[in-house]
Amino acid sequence: MEKILKDLGSGFLSLDRGFLFGPQGKLLRRNLEELWYRHCVVMPPYNIFLSPTDKLNEIFDKLQSFDVVDKPLGIAVLENSKYICNPDIVSTYSKLNSHTVGKISIITDSSEGKDLYHKKQRERKVWWRKFSREPSRFKFSDVKKINKNKDSVDITAEFPFGSIVVETIIHQQDIRKINYPIKTNDATNIHLVEHITLLDWGCLAFLCDAYTPPSSSSSCELKLNFKLSPYKIGFFIDPLTEELDSKSQEKSRLLLYLNNQLKSKGVETIVTKTREGIESFQVPLIVTVDDASLQNGIVQVWSQLTTLAESVHITNLCNYVLKRCNI
Repeated sequence: MEKILKDLGSGFLSLDRGFLFGPQGKLLRRNLEELWYRHCVVMPPYNIFLSPTDKLNEIFDKLQSFDVVDKPLGIAVLENSKYICNPDIVSTYSKLNSHTVGKISIITDSSEGKDLYHKKQRERKVWWRKFSREPSRFKFSDVKKINKNKDSVDITAEFPFGSIVVETIIHQQDIRKINYPIKTNDATNIHLVEHITLLDWGCLAFLCDAYTPPSSSSSCELKLNFKLSPYKIGFFIDPLTEELDSKSQEKSRLLLYLNNQLKSKGVETIVTKTREGIESFQVPLIVTVDDASLQNGIVQVWSQLTTLAESVHITNLCNYVLKRCNI
């Protein structure tokens, strides 16, 4: 793992002083959090409310006053956690004892609690696998029986150097045992199902998952899923100077135009002066133009994942990229 982070550089992630994300790493982290929010807060077929940790009592009072406490009912919290997980890694990087988690707590009837617990396990494993280069590396740990009313299971990413826990799913029967701030006349008939996504640890797992070591002819590569990738597409453009001939200037202007078109559609792009610069940003798609592009409007879109190019007309480039990124 240490070699992976060293090869990728501090632009992505450093662990010596805790989870210290560089410019590209912050974008990766933001993308993962956005995907978590959409899937875990927006998409479930029941109400989920985002709340600060210290406002749970207030939130429940308001929900009950608004008569929106039909079960299942979810509360989502983004918080900084001091919970020690992945102790083998923390023993090497001692400042990893603080990390960001996204926690969803779902209150449901006792008749549905166990089924929901198992359903969430399946859903969450599928979610992690969907963004992985090697989906089978994301697996369940053994179920932990914490006490007679509480079970938990972890989702881990398995690597040659060991495993990384990325999520914990908990089933709590009888919420009287945990003083959860919901007011009810019969707490024994209410179960709590929680899934806690370790966002910082998840970023580390996806970096290790996407990493390809350097070879004798190339540097290391990072083959991230499009939705996680900090930048979706790159352009390397010669500076517009008097020394450039007219065709070179036209090509540079065309690339700048295409870059701005994609930005206007919300696509993360990066512009550099050299192909090597683009490759250092681990961009999955690169656009190139040649003299013929000025005549027929056809550009080449190179995939860093396959090293193959597709011919795309400039009028279709935005739709092509949006479709590839599934935006």
